[in-house]
Amino acid sequence: MNKLIKFFRRVMVRLYFFIGFSALLTITASAYIDPATTAMLWQIVAGAIITLGVFLGVFRQRIFMFFKNMSVKRTQRKLEKQNKDT
Repeated sequence: MNKLIKFFRRVMVRLYFFIGFSALLTITASAYIDPATTAMLWQIVAGAIITLGVFLGVFRQRIFMFFKNMSVKRTQRKLEKQNKDT
């Protein structure tokens, strides 16, 4: 679990710097955004969120079992290590 936390922390730091630098390096444009464009963007975002929700709903049991098996394997390794030390 510690490796997973470090991985997510690394991803978040890189994402933070990417967004920060891209915000600093942007060029302002005096352009008109049509309301239909923003409506289309909201539909894309909503579709992505709904797709993610359906994916997690369908594979929820498999995802839980994956993390549960990881926990069981980690506990078995700790017990084996303790048995070897004694």
